[in-house]
Amino acid sequence: MFVTLISSNSTCNADCRTVIFFFAGVLTYRNNFEDAARELALKYRNAKIVAIFPYGTANGLEGRSLMRLLVRQLAQAGYDLSHDRSKRVIEASQIIRDHAESAKLLILIGHSAGGVIAYRTALYLEESFGLRCTQVFAVGSPKFHLKDIPFNERFTYITGQNPDRVTHIGRWRKRGSKVYRGKPGREIQLEFNPDHQKWRFHASYFLKSSWNDSNKILHTNSEDLMAKIYEIVPGDS
Repeated sequence: MFVTLISSNSTCNADCRTVIFFFAGVLTYRNNFEDAARELALKYRNAKIVAIFPYGTANGLEGRSLMRLLVRQLAQAGYDLSHDRSKRVIEASQIIRDHAESAKLLILIGHSAGGVIAYRTALYLEESFGLRCTQVFAVGSPKFHLKDIPFNERFTYITGQNPDRVTHIGRWRKRGSKVYRGKPGREIQLEFNPDHQKWRFHASYFLKSSWNDSNKILHTNSEDLMAKIYEIVPGDS
């Protein structure tokens, strides 16, 4: 079930110059992006921040109900990984057009399978509606076949220092293909909280998750990640 939420951390509600969309992956809860949204609100002074859950949310579910949701979401994510324009891409593109009619800058940030949807939606918006003001970030996402096109220069792929099994899924280039030979414009590895391991690491990219590095300097996952995104796309401050 498709879910869309406008963050209370938004610094603009109407006629916003900048609109930022988070795209969730599977088994994600409604508050997953709020720590990151708070960081963005400190940087983008005229921005609406919207969270999109293409596969629904896991709030209020446990036990067998949670497992049934996971099975359904994984099947949907698998489909989206291998198809350029699923119904979730089409629906997400309409939501973006509704919220960003007057925007000068669109930033799409996807987590896990949400990174695939973010990329495909932004490309669909450019090809079908001429929206060329979009920057796309995929964080902890599986790889998928990319065409060698100029659009990829506005696509940034971010991973962490710990092995994240999701990021080992798929590949950018399709062997033997003359079409799918592209790659992201940027591939960046950031340091995230090393106390998190395996699936906890994968789930923690956008959370506050405080930690000290070897020099005893305090970091938070959400602050460092959003600072990197703002460094790449400073926008209007």
